Formats: sequence, structure tokens, C-alpha cells
Amino acid sequence: MLPSRKRKLWIALVVIIISAAIAGVVYLRKRSAPQPARLLPESDAVLYVNLRLMRLETIFRHASPVAHDPDYEHFVQATGFQFERDLDQAALAMHASGSPLNPGVPSSGSIAANARFSEIFVARFDAARVSDYLRRLASSTDHYRDMEIYNIPHEGRTVRVAILGVGTVAVSNVNDGLVIRTMIDNYLAEAKPLSGPSLVSDFYRHVPLGSVAWAIVKFAPSSNRSLPLPGGFDLAAQSLAGSVIVGSARYVGSVHLRIQDFNSSEQNARNLRETAETLLGFVRSTGTPLQTGASDSDVKAFFDSIKLEQKGDNVVLTATLPSEFITKALSGPPLVPDEAAPEPAPAAQPQPTPRARTPASKTNPSRR
Repeated sequence: MLPSRKRKLWIALVVIIISAAIAGVVYLRKRSAPQPARLLPESDAVLYVNLRLMRLETIFRHASPVAHDPDYEHFVQATGFQFERDLDQAALAMHASGSPLNPGVPSSGSIAANARFSEIFVARFDAARVSDYLRRLASSTDHYRDMEIYNIPHEGRTVRVAILGVGTVAVSNVNDGLVIRTMIDNYLAEAKPLSGPSLVSDFYRHVPLGSVAWAIVKFAPSSNRSLPLPGGFDLAAQSLAGSVIVGSARYVGSVHLRIQDFNSSEQNARNLRETAETLLGFVRSTGTPLQTGASDSDVKAFFDSIKLEQKGDNVVLTATLPSEFITKALSGPPLVPDEAAPEPAPAAQPQPTPRARTPASKTNPSRR
């Protein structure tokens, strides 16, 4: 047996090693984005939504039923898959016009104008039925690393789809087929914890733990694009040039929103803060541009909770959405069943033409 002193040293060493391992796991968890986001290619913006976590929260269970148009209903019948029920995670990469993966004349409008997109979906579906459906839509198929890529014509573009594995699908409408192959390579490489597109690997650490949705958007140093906001408002391009914006939503009894701007200079950050303050003051004085079913008190509580703060070349906006605001916004206007619809007013009946009165003796002999 080891002497008591050595045994204590070994026990202390084991405790230190285990503690270091736990700390490493926690660190990697904080720095490592969800796998769907790590499978995406390089892009100008990344959006991630965890619908499975949202469904677990009581506040998100009041969403109105999704109406099925004929095309979507045909898709549901053919595959057995419904996005609102079976989709668990979605990660989207946006390739702005004029970027390396989407060359062409850069758009002078919104950052999303003429953009191309690449997506990773994690869901529950029957792979055989989905494959059959995609094969019927595809004009051709390619094979890459034992995977089938379906080339589907849509609105003058080619949408490429690949089933990566159990419950995971990659989609891209970028002209270059290299993008979908890169996503396949990332999946087969098992997406190392700190891998992924540079936006994700560099800025995901600023996303709060437990966020059910987050987005990272990059603006070029000479960007002439704007960032559209609800109600038709845009943030000025000059204030956003060269910056990266990280936004997130986290539910902790209410929805906590956080938007942080990592700007190229302190002056640009000041311009952005002043623009945002002007916009916020205008909205507070004239009413909200958001069209929801929430009451005036819910809307006022939301705008009163908004806080803007500048820290050097960073601008941080935080806000809290009351649970009542979300519940009413998701539930939407009540649906009126057909049988409860008001009945049309009855058509006016023609009035009988009055006839001349005749003597009682002729009309009713019994009254004689």
C-alpha cells in the first residue's frame, strides 16, 4: 500500500485532473456553437433557432395553427413531415450579393437583397419517403462521398439538397456546387467543437448560454447596405460599415433580447448609438411599428425595458418581452368557424300590391 502522504497526493492529483476536465468541458460548451451552425459554409450572416427548446417552453405553446396551402399540403402528404411539428433545429447562412460565394453587382439596399442561402435542418422524418419526394422533384442527381445530392430547379435557380444522416439535411441555392459539398465534408468530419464558419468561431462566445435563437451579421467595411427593422425602419449603412452584430433571445420566464454591435471604431459606435436612440425616441412618441395582438400595456412595457449602452467601440441593446406579449403575438386573431360565421341578411321581400276593398256582403256572405 502507498504511504498515507503519497495516497493523499494522488487523490489530490485526481481531483485536480477531474476538475480541469470539467472546466474544459464547460469552456468548450460556452465557446462551441450547436452542431448545425458549425456545418455551415463561410457567409455574411448566420441565424440559428432551436425549435425543440421553444416547444418545451409553455409560452411558445400558444402559437396559432399553421395554414397549409396546396403545395405545402402535398409535401406533407408525400413525406409525412411538418415543419411546425417535426423541425427541431435550423441554422441558416446568408451569402450577400457581391460576396465570394455570391458574386455579382453588390446590392445597394437591404443586406438580404439578392442574397443566396445555405441551411442545415435537424428534424424527425422518414428518410426513405423524403428521398423519394426529392428524387421526383430533382432534374438530376450527383454523388459525393457516398451521398446523393438532389439538384432541384426552383425560380430560375438550382436548389441542392443532401440528406447527411439520421435527421440532418443540408440545403443550398448557391450557384457553386462546392458549397453543398463543403457542408457534407463538415458533417463527415464530425464538426470539431470550435470549428465552423469564421463568424461562428469568432463571435459565438458572445451569445448567452440558453439562447433559443441567435444571429450574427457582418457588414463590409465599405458597406452601403442597411439593416431592415420591423415597421419599415432601417439602420443607416454608415453606422454599420465594418461592424458585426450579435443578437440573441433567451427565455427565463420572459424573453430577454440582447443585441451587441462590435464596431470598427468608437466614432461609428457613437453614430450607431445616436441613430438607435433617435429611432427609439420616435417609436416611443408615435407608437410601436410592431403589428401584434399584444395590448398597449404589453407594448409599452417592452419599449420601456429597452436600454442602450455604449462601451468603447461596442453598443449593447437589451430588452425584455413580457410573456403576455409573446403569447398574444403567437396566438394571433381568433379563427371564426364556418358555422359561426354571421348569416347574410335576408333579401327584402316584395310587398303585395294593395287591392281595392269590396263590400263585406260580397266578400263574406256569412256576415249577412
